[in-house]
Amino acid sequence: MGSVIALRTLNLAIGVAIGVFVPFISVNLASRGFGPAQIGLVASLGALGFTIAVPVWGHLADVRLGRPRTLQVCAIGAGVAVVLLLRDWSMAVIALLFFLYWVFASSWQPLSDALAVNALRGRRGGYERVRLLASLTFAVGAIGAGFLYDRTGYGASSVLLAVGAVLIAVTAAFVPDVGRADLGAHRAHSDTPVRTWRLGSVGVALRVAPRLGAVLFVVAVLHIGIISGYTFLSLRLVELGGSPSVVALSAGISAFAEVPSMLVAGWIAFRIGLRGLFAVGALLYGVAFLSWAVVGSVELIIASRILIGFSFASVIIAVVLTIATLLPAELQATGQALFQTTAFGIAAIIANVVGGFLYSTAGHAAVFGLAAVLAVAAAIGGWLVMPRRPGVRAAPSVRQS
Repeated sequence: MGSVIALRTLNLAIGVAIGVFVPFISVNLASRGFGPAQIGLVASLGALGFTIAVPVWGHLADVRLGRPRTLQVCAIGAGVAVVLLLRDWSMAVIALLFFLYWVFASSWQPLSDALAVNALRGRRGGYERVRLLASLTFAVGAIGAGFLYDRTGYGASSVLLAVGAVLIAVTAAFVPDVGRADLGAHRAHSDTPVRTWRLGSVGVALRVAPRLGAVLFVVAVLHIGIISGYTFLSLRLVELGGSPSVVALSAGISAFAEVPSMLVAGWIAFRIGLRGLFAVGALLYGVAFLSWAVVGSVELIIASRILIGFSFASVIIAVVLTIATLLPAELQATGQALFQTTAFGIAAIIANVVGGFLYSTAGHAAVFGLAAVLAVAAAIGGWLVMPRRPGVRAAPSVRQS
C-alpha cells in the first residue's frame, strides 16, 4: 500500500470512528441519568486523562515505539473501553470507561497528523488533502449514526466505534514512518543544555522552538471557548426539541463544510499567512458562538454550523502547519501531541468545569457569550505570536514501519 493511500485510509478510519461516537457523548451521558454539571465533570476528567496521556503517547511515538505502533496500541485500548460501556454499570464505572476512552483516543489525531506532515513534507497542499478525508467520514458517520440511534438508542455507538478502532489499528500498519528522535543529539546541538530526563521529548521540543509555548497559550484560550460550545451545544439543541438525528445533523453539516474549507484554508495560508488564517478562523468562531447565545431556533443553529466548519479548518490547518514549521520531522508527534494536549486537554478541563457551572446557573447564553469573547482574544494573540508563512524543516528519509 502506497504512503499516500495508507494515510488517506487512516484518516477515513479515524473520521468515521470519531463521528459515530464523540458528537453523542453529552447526550449519551444524559440518557444514562447524568445532569449538565455531572456531564461537565465527566468531560473534565476525560480531558485530564487526555492532558496527561497525549504527551506520553507523543514521547513513545517519537522516541520509543514509533508513530504507527503507538497508534495501534491506542486504537485497541479505546475500542476495549467503549465495548465495556455496553454493560449496565454504575455512574462511577461509566465515568471511568469514558476516561479510559479519552486517554487512548487522545493519540489518534496527533499521531495521524505527525505521520501526514512528515510523509507529505514539502508537498504544497498535501496535508490538507489528506486531512479533509477525516472530516468527510466524520460527517457521514455522524449523520448516519444519528438516524440509527433514533431507532437503537446510543448503545450502538460503542459497537460502531469499536469497529472503527479496529480499522485504525489495521491501517496504521501500512503507514510510513520516519526515524525516531535522538534526544541526546538535540541536547548536544542546543545552545543551552536540555535536561531530557525531566520532560523527555516535550522539553526538547519547547527548547528547539521557543515560540511554541506562546502559540500553545493562544490555542488554549481559543479552545476553552470551542470546547465549552461543543460540549453544551448538543444539550441546547435537545432543550429546543432536537432528536439524536438533529444533534448528528448539526455535527455532520459542520464536518461537511470542513471538506472544501480544508482546501480553501490551505490556499489562504500561502497568501495571508498562518497568523492571518488563524485570526480569521478564531473571529468566525466568535461570530458563531455569539449567534448561539441569542438564537432560539434549531434550524438557524444548524445553519451556523457551516461557519464552524470553515473556522475549524482554518484553525487546524494554521496550527498543524505552524508546528510543522517550528519543529523538525522527528519531533512532530511530540509537537502535534502538545497541540492536542493544549486544545483538547488543558483547555477542555477548564471549559467543561466552567461551562457546566455556567450552564447550570446562568444558562446557555453565558456559556456561548464567554466563548465569543475568548475567540476574539485568541484572534489578537494568534496574529501576534504565530509565524507569518509556512516553512519546512529538514526531514530525515521516510521509511516503512
